[in-house]
Formats: sequence, C-alpha cells, structure tokens
Amino acid sequence: MPRSARTYTTSAVAVALGTAAAFAMAACSPSAGGQRSDDFVIAVAPDSVEQAILGEIYRVLLESVGRPSTVEVVDKATTDPAVELVLSGQADMAIACTGTLLSQIDPQLAEEAAADIAEDDSAGDLNDNSISETTYEYAVGSFPGNVMTVDPSPAQGCAAEGQEPGEGSLPTNIIPVFNKTELNRGQVNRLNFVNRVLSTEDLNAMIEEVERGETVRNVVAEWMLQRTKITVDTQSEDEGDTGESDNVIEQPPM
Repeated sequence: MPRSARTYTTSAVAVALGTAAAFAMAACSPSAGGQRSDDFVIAVAPDSVEQAILGEIYRVLLESVGRPSTVEVVDKATTDPAVELVLSGQADMAIACTGTLLSQIDPQLAEEAAADIAEDDSAGDLNDNSISETTYEYAVGSFPGNVMTVDPSPAQGCAAEGQEPGEGSLPTNIIPVFNKTELNRGQVNRLNFVNRVLSTEDLNAMIEEVERGETVRNVVAEWMLQRTKITVDTQSEDEGDTGESDNVIEQPPM
C-alpha cells in the first residue's frame, strides 16, 4: 500500500543521515556560507527523509562509476523547483517528481496536461504507464537546454501532507534533475538504470527502516546490494565504526 505523506524536522533528517555526515554537509553547504567542494553536489530538502534516501542512492551510484559526489542539505530544496536549484548553481542535481515539477515550472501547462489526461482516461485511451509517460514528457519539454533528467522511476513521491504519492491530478514519478555538462554518457546510463529499478514499495520500506532508527547510509547500502549488486563498504578501516565510508568494493559492469 502507498504510504501516507509525512513531514520531518531538520534534526530528524540529520540523525537519519548520520551525525558525522550531517555535520560534513552543513560545513560545505552553500547556505552555511562555505565554499562548495569540487564534488558533484546533490541537493536534498532539510525536512524530507524521502529525499535523503534518494540523494544517497544517486550519490552511491555516481561514486560507483567514478564521479565523486556529495549530498548537501539545501534549505531552498523545500520550496524551489529542482530545475531552479540546478540553474542557480546551488547544486548539480536536485530531486523532483514529474507532476509536481511541471506544476512548479509551468502551472498552466500542468493544468492543461491534467485536463487532457482526465479526458483521455475517461475515454479509456490511457493506462497508468501512458499517463506517467505523458506527464514526464510535458515536464521534460519545459526544461531549459542545460539541464536534463533520465527516464522516470516507477516509484512515486513528493506527496503533499495528507496525501499519498500519486494521489493528485498528475503522476509524481521520481526523477533526478541535473546539469547535463557534469556527467558523461556512461554515468547517465547508470543513473537511468538505478532510477528504473526503484519502486514505490522499496522506497516506502526504506523510509520505514529509517523511521525505526536505522541510518540512511546503511539502509541504502542494503538496497543497492539487493537491487543493483553494488556493494558499499559502510564500515571501512579508514573510518572506524562510524559507517561514513562510501568505498565501493564491487559493482556490475558498465
């Protein structure tokens, strides 16, 4: 069953990410006044465990294909469209959901898309997959030229409080929005792969594990092993027992 929408405090997300990782992100976050590192920066909202999990999935995947990456809590990720976060240089990647993003960047087109989908759906011309694909195409068609995404995930997210993912007038399939000049074709292909194997059920299960007190890093490492065969050493000798290592010790071929 889809989970109900939840909200989280900044401190709860910090604990979920792991204390050391949260301090590291705060130290180099643009909102903290520090200079960004040369890593590929993935922005997550401070009040979203869902985004913390997704950001960590994308970070581990990119690390596994040779692109050093970091997850940073960015305050404006709560309110600003993912496209704007990337265009403004606050991050190299931000997390979005198709229908939600379309409503943010082109509200009129979102209304037209919802009306078209409702009309075609009532006529029996659409199924769930084609509705999701249509919404995705509307959203991507509104992107400026220097940002891009990959295929939409089957997983839906970004639910408003009191709603469940995908409950609104438009589907909300998860997509990472990123600066197209920062990743090569192989990295984009692998990012596409990991986005496609994520399901709403898997995401719900990971959120529940974090709610029970497990760290995002450990939860994601287990999921990555099961779904992608990427193995992450979460307790390397270099980092002691903090579990803050992101050393990839095995990965599938490109």
